[in-house]
Amino acid sequence: MVQVLINKLDKYLDFLYGYLILKAYVFRLRLNEEYFNLDYQMRWKSYLERANFEELIELACVYIKGEVDGRILDVADVMDRASYFALIHPDHPNITLGFFKDADLWNLWLESGIYRYAREAISETCNIGRGDRIIDFGCGSASPSFYSELIGEYGFYAGVDYSRPLLKIAKSNCKEKNLIDRVKLIQGFVESKMEFGREYDLAILSSILEYSSTRAVLKNAVNALNGQGTIIVFSELFRDVQPEREKLLELYYSLIPNFKKFPAVMEIQDFLDSSGYLYKIKMYGSHILKIDILE
Repeated sequence: MVQVLINKLDKYLDFLYGYLILKAYVFRLRLNEEYFNLDYQMRWKSYLERANFEELIELACVYIKGEVDGRILDVADVMDRASYFALIHPDHPNITLGFFKDADLWNLWLESGIYRYAREAISETCNIGRGDRIIDFGCGSASPSFYSELIGEYGFYAGVDYSRPLLKIAKSNCKEKNLIDRVKLIQGFVESKMEFGREYDLAILSSILEYSSTRAVLKNAVNALNGQGTIIVFSELFRDVQPEREKLLELYYSLIPNFKKFPAVMEIQDFLDSSGYLYKIKMYGSHILKIDILE
């Protein structure tokens, strides 16, 4: 079951990347004119000058074969649309990708998009079940109720997110499903130094390291486990696993507020090596990294 979900997640993210290649192929026609946001325009031109679209289109056609859940493309469509407005102005009001002002849109994408399949893969990979104690860094609106149902009444879930609107939706979801007694939602930045009143078995870092300091978040995760437990990382891209995707995905993801850069597995390993803990690390497909902290 785990491998089936991992394969599906990889396939869907391949499809998403192929879809964005096709979007970029059309978008390049816009760049013949001069725009106010010269920085964004020049970054696109720099990418396009190096891109071999004959090869990329062939690759895209391979990736977009087969059936997928069309809802995974919703966020890609908004990124593509936003890229046109970004040429006009970096803060154009029609760039609807903010975790605060566009929380309702993010809730849809988190509930039904690629992040849904990431949650399913994470839950199976970590064998999440009754009684587990989970801390979720960058929990968003959909994960709290999903994981809280799995851990049962004797488990405990803490979710940390800086977007108050997303947490408000998360709280409403948990109340609706009578899960709120086993949930704690914390509004704050995941890279700020945190103190923990309890120990956790599992720390989830799903699509958060691209918006934060990798070392700072990992340090919080290790501290939350009190030196023993599991850290699971999901990212749409590990830049040292699929480096050929980095430039194009950065052009689109940079439209999301607070985006920094995609994480690298080597960067995570460097932190773990310097931490002094014994650990085991395993990659599942191309997008999920499981770290068992042994002591």
